[in-house]
Amino acid sequence: MDIKVEILSREVIKPSSPTPNDMRILNLSLLDILSPPLGNILEAEEISVYNITNLLPFVECNDEGAVFIEAQVDHLLSEFLKFSVLESLKPLVPVEAKSGEVVIWPVLLIQANFFSCGGLVITICISHKITDATSLAMFIRGWAESSRGLGITLIPSFTASDFFPTPPPDELPLKQIDHKVEVEEMMNYVTKRFVLDASKMKKLRAKASSNLVKNPTRVEAVTALLWRCATKASRVSSREPRTSVLQILVSLRGKVDTLSENTIGNMLSIMILKNEEAKIEGIQHVVDEFRRAKENFGLSCKEMSKPSSRILEVWEEIRKVYGMGNEVDLWMSNSWCKLGLYEADFGWGNPVWLTGRGTSNINNLMLLIDAKDGVGIEAWVTLTKEHMLLFECDDELLESASLNPHVLI
Repeated sequence: MDIKVEILSREVIKPSSPTPNDMRILNLSLLDILSPPLGNILEAEEISVYNITNLLPFVECNDEGAVFIEAQVDHLLSEFLKFSVLESLKPLVPVEAKSGEVVIWPVLLIQANFFSCGGLVITICISHKITDATSLAMFIRGWAESSRGLGITLIPSFTASDFFPTPPPDELPLKQIDHKVEVEEMMNYVTKRFVLDASKMKKLRAKASSNLVKNPTRVEAVTALLWRCATKASRVSSREPRTSVLQILVSLRGKVDTLSENTIGNMLSIMILKNEEAKIEGIQHVVDEFRRAKENFGLSCKEMSKPSSRILEVWEEIRKVYGMGNEVDLWMSNSWCKLGLYEADFGWGNPVWLTGRGTSNINNLMLLIDAKDGVGIEAWVTLTKEHMLLFECDDELLESASLNPHVLI
């Protein structure tokens, strides 16, 4: 779907009052420093990429402000949502956010896209070096509450560096995990949207239940299904079965003692599941392994006497997995479920749809987002073109998911 977007205005929004001197420096936590620039997070339409050096120790709050752009779109929003293909999302993203170059300002880019019918799409691009999805969700909800003249209910906590202080440079990993992807390689990636509605979600959760996990969560069931089907696609196209490794991003909020749920920053660690020689295990088995990993992860978080030391141990485990290169198939799953993004009301009601960037520079990525009803899930899956051809035709997948259906409003 071709859409024309005209930029009406571009403004730098600065603080209403100067930042006090004692609050101008925000020290980054160890997790922020180690966090790879996976891409930025969004609200109503898109995500984009900013890269900041892995050794950046702090952020200076210099009051340079955020960029706010207003744009006019020559289509009806209802028609646009009927053709929610990936290419249609790109024009709604600020031009500055499409560059793959290193950018340290602006940290926040917002574009308000006004459709000819009066509909509105808000694109939010924010540096992943200082925020994760939970941090962004808090920002969006606070912004929405302020726009309606309400007090902010979620007061952000900027104490991440107190819980996860950065050790001396000689104790940091000498070799960073290399996420750099060549343009030619990215051209072989394809991202597609799969939707599991409420009725199909209920059936999938029932199918995934077992004696160990009698009531699997939505995320457990969907992650198990996607990984199982992706592993099948990889195995069919591979000469020899390879170990399949699933990295699951997990928030540390609520798991590490006294770490506030409102902590801003990359409060993320990774759980690792392994499937030796890409055995095609049943979905119940995958969910069982997922639940055991979650329980063990929760216990390890409670026992963290020196959180930064434990994070470095986990980082070393991850680095070893990446070091295996072509010996393993690496997958990553990330969930934005239960973040309350659909609760953001700027004064004209709740959003009818929200989504991620639509494209990814990371292969074998599964991004899970709540459907509007809070029961279903939208899964944005990035695979190589070869694997996607097999994946999207998998009968087991299509029993539970629909490929890119219209957005219902």
